Amino acid sequence: MNVSTSTLGAKRRRRRNDAGVGDQENAAVLQLGPEFTETQIDHEGNAQQLVALNFSEARILIREALKERKKVMDAKNGVASTSIADDDDDDEVIAKVALAPGANEVLKKTLEYLNIFARFRDQETCSVVESLLKPKDYEDKETSLHPFEIAQLGSLACDEPDEAKTLIPSLADKKSDEELLEVLNQLRTYETPN
Repeated sequence: MNVSTSTLGAKRRRRRNDAGVGDQENAAVLQLGPEFTETQIDHEGNAQQLVALNFSEARILIREALKERKKVMDAKNGVASTSIADDDDDDEVIAKVALAPGANEVLKKTLEYLNIFARFRDQETCSVVESLLKPKDYEDKETSLHPFEIAQLGSLACDEPDEAKTLIPSLADKKSDEELLEVLNQLRTYETPN
């Protein structure tokens, strides 16, 4: 049996026992933990707004990363890199990179999952959807959507306001049923069938 000794004595990080009940994470009221604070500090110490990706945006990023990996692999092997267009050939190139020997199995499964559940297929549509969901007035914190809520609305294909409020309970205090129905209908118009 081949056992790695690098993590043999390592313990998993656990939540402190002395944390009060009010300190627990709860997505229903947007208590999401430190990784979801709206202002993040980057490696250079600069403050940046939180970015939470929906399934479609994650799919686009992974596909772009695989295209770049293909270019690097081609350059390393001395193969002239051809430009990759966004069409059927694109899927073949990405599949070759994702299925290459030594490719990450988790990456393969993640890409398969995102190909099934991504609602929007191209960058332009994702940009329109993001602008639709982003708050117009950043001063109104009561009704503006948190990046987590925006990502959830962009990922979940809710048909009715009640369904959206059940899956994303924090929306109940921010959007009326009429406002939410309008947003859901607009999202549905941009959705790309598989």
